[in-house]
Amino acid sequence: MDSDDAAQFLAGTPDRRRLLARLARDSASPAELADELDLPRRSVQRHLGQFADRGWAESSGGTYRLTVTGELVVEEHVTYLDSLDRIDAFGPFFRHLPDRTHAPDPRWLEDATLTAASPENPQAPVREYLDSVRAFDTERIRMISPVLSRLFHEAHAELAFDGVRTELVMSEETIRRARELNPAEFSVVVSVGVLDLYRYPEDVSFGLTLGDDRLLMGAYDGEGQLKACVESNNPEFVRWAGDLFERYRDESDPVGPSILG
Repeated sequence: MDSDDAAQFLAGTPDRRRLLARLARDSASPAELADELDLPRRSVQRHLGQFADRGWAESSGGTYRLTVTGELVVEEHVTYLDSLDRIDAFGPFFRHLPDRTHAPDPRWLEDATLTAASPENPQAPVREYLDSVRAFDTERIRMISPVLSRLFHEAHAELAFDGVRTELVMSEETIRRARELNPAEFSVVVSVGVLDLYRYPEDVSFGLTLGDDRLLMGAYDGEGQLKACVESNNPEFVRWAGDLFERYRDESDPVGPSILG
């Protein structure tokens, strides 16, 4: 038996998955399973025989129970289905990420919050980001941003007044536009000591904001519009995001008053 065969076998009928899920709770006889799941007894007996042939179940005294192999099959299959459900539920987020290397493991999203733009509420993820970042309880923020936004700037300025320091990575082109748009303001921002700005040599097409134990990750469309925002405090997600930030920062050059000319 190979993995493709097992997957096709499980996908063949929902009755097999229901029987396995029921046996994962407790052993039972074919008659009990047929009555509880409202299935024909002959079908139940056939499926149980197939489980036994695969080493997933065994019979003793007229009742069936899962083997260790069967328990592992059920656990992994449930994990697989849960991951598919999360990928679907977080589709607006995954769909607008630049590539697979920028996508978190779906298993980390179990308790995450997704806010997606809609035709009726296109600014929903922006408002969620602003509300969430203002509530960050942290002494340092690490941030990657693909766009300039006065709304984002104002929210982070409030944190700066509270003593929160920010490390910000932006693309070289985005920083150039910021300098050209308002040179005086740009010079002040990078000189006041609450912002460490880094210039990334290539395009940046996603957003990331990290506190001590919480993160916000943004997915943008080709026009630079925030289409989805995910908030999470999953430790594995936070660690992964921290590594991603450090990779971008390490590949960037610091921007300061001495190199503004």
